[in-house]
Amino acid sequence: MDKVGVNRVGIADTVGCASPRQVYDLVRTLRGVVSCDIECHFHNDSGCAIANAYCALEAGATHIDTSVLGIGERNGITPLGGLMARMIVADRDYVKGKYNLHMLKEIEDLVADKVEVNVPFNNYITGFSAFTHKAGIHAKAILANPSTYEIIDPADVSRPLSNVIGIELMYMIVWYETICSLCFTSDWVERNQISSRTARTRNVR
Repeated sequence: MDKVGVNRVGIADTVGCASPRQVYDLVRTLRGVVSCDIECHFHNDSGCAIANAYCALEAGATHIDTSVLGIGERNGITPLGGLMARMIVADRDYVKGKYNLHMLKEIEDLVADKVEVNVPFNNYITGFSAFTHKAGIHAKAILANPSTYEIIDPADVSRPLSNVIGIELMYMIVWYETICSLCFTSDWVERNQISSRTARTRNVR
């Protein structure tokens, strides 16, 4: 390839069947015989597009095809935001210095509006619940130290700080467990009624 002047070769998993290990081995082998750029294209039919893209980079690929929100044929291709999330975790300083991460949400909102789709609630980085915590143990920990359950700093991607919701539910669980530990009755319904009344009393106060 190098002798005939090829400056880039491409690998495409058009049906989305490749696994990360297969991708790594293939790209690593190809890197051993060419010095030009290696471009990779992955579809997400089996849910491996991001993992495959990252493994390709680890193995020596230089370019990854992505699209905003992963929009593409069938289940789409490697989503830009998802790959950015994976890369931020791997090398935060490099990614912050090379890419304008603060534009990600604006771009995704723009594309979603133009093609008339919703940004998934659990979308990487920009989804409504990306930095939202509900479970009691998570909520408690995140209030003390956000990095406990957030591998990406919301400030790096211009997202609001951690959103802890369901506090009332967490209180209800704590009250319920406390009441259960104090009650001698084994009747679940009775204990639940006591817990509910107690929680309502706390809300009134």
